[in-house]
Amino acid sequence: MNKENPKSPQIFEGIRILDFCQVIAGSYATTILADMGAEVIKVEQPGSGDALRKVGPVINGKSVFFLQTNRNKKSICIDLKKPEGIDLIRRMVPHFDVITENFKPGVMSELGLGYEDVKKLKKEIIYLSVSGYGHNNKYSKRPAYDNIIQAETGLASLNGFPEHGIPLRSPLSVSDYTSGTYGAFAVSSALYHLKNTGQGQFIDIAMYDALISFMDNTFLICDSKKDEIASGTKLEELGLKSTGNRHPDSSPHGFYKTKDGYVAHTSLTNNMWHKLLGVIGKEELIQKEEYNTLINRKKHWKEIDNIVESWTQLHSSDEVINIFRENRLPCGKVRSIDEVYNDNHNSERGVFAEIELPLAGKLKISNIPIKFSETPVKIITPSPYLGENAYDVLNDIMRFSKEKVDELIEKNVLFINENK
Repeated sequence: MNKENPKSPQIFEGIRILDFCQVIAGSYATTILADMGAEVIKVEQPGSGDALRKVGPVINGKSVFFLQTNRNKKSICIDLKKPEGIDLIRRMVPHFDVITENFKPGVMSELGLGYEDVKKLKKEIIYLSVSGYGHNNKYSKRPAYDNIIQAETGLASLNGFPEHGIPLRSPLSVSDYTSGTYGAFAVSSALYHLKNTGQGQFIDIAMYDALISFMDNTFLICDSKKDEIASGTKLEELGLKSTGNRHPDSSPHGFYKTKDGYVAHTSLTNNMWHKLLGVIGKEELIQKEEYNTLINRKKHWKEIDNIVESWTQLHSSDEVINIFRENRLPCGKVRSIDEVYNDNHNSERGVFAEIELPLAGKLKISNIPIKFSETPVKIITPSPYLGENAYDVLNDIMRFSKEKVDELIEKNVLFINENK
């Protein structure tokens, strides 16, 4: 495979995005596009701007979480409660290829900046809207955050251990990042369509829909077992509630205790299972009917987990890992966050990118996990200060003079805060 050529143009070079997104979901979509070369102008409200600017960790008063989620962008701070602010945005729209927002459905239309409004200003505009439940349905107006979506999609009920009987959220904002990833893909697809047809379009992405699409075969099991569920079979028995570290469609599958920690292992095929039995000295179980097919093993997953763990507990994690890998059995060590952070593999792969901040100094942030052979993906600039790019943006895009920008600042239509 060819190495990235740093002199090659980026994929979305020349594409301009007017970004109204806040916090994570929509902002992650535009971060991906910015890393691929799009010019992203982030519109923020006066005062504190994006709420993520206050979320830790904070170094020298600057949120580095905001930095990670808004790198490669420019900030312009406009008061959208003022008619002059809305007028300025409307005058800017024809100069952009894409509009992005993640407010509740109807908010942008109330401002006169909904899709139908901006389409009158630029017919071929691409308009991405990311929301909790999507547009034009009975749940559309509901406010949504990641923990709410994890709850309402059923993910929280799948998480946790059955003995605890407590729903558990993932500690990560999974619905934000899944909908953001879909958002970037959708805009990319719409730009391809625009190139071929000259036609723009509206993109409606719901965090709810996005997370459900990532939930493995959960709803296939629910559909195929609906008669059993209706007749009273408990969801726990079907692997549809508090599944812990198991997978309802595989066994063995889980995290197994060792002398000094835990290891992850899955034996999906009969060949893997037989090899595993040889490794742990249980060859006599190869012919046992309860374990001779995947379907049978799923029924007896507790017994199988006990068999596997009775062996792993006799060895250290490294010993188990080495033995499994020698026998080409899939495995992994359950590592702490600092172990992952300090792994040399990250440098080889470019998992993190190091950037220099004016106040925070050098900082490692998670890199975009896409490697192109010909078109580089780059983190060029850190996140902007609130309203930092007002002069540059309005001069480059609108040809406003410094005096004109100064006038808008004096009227409190534009704001610049160089310290946030």
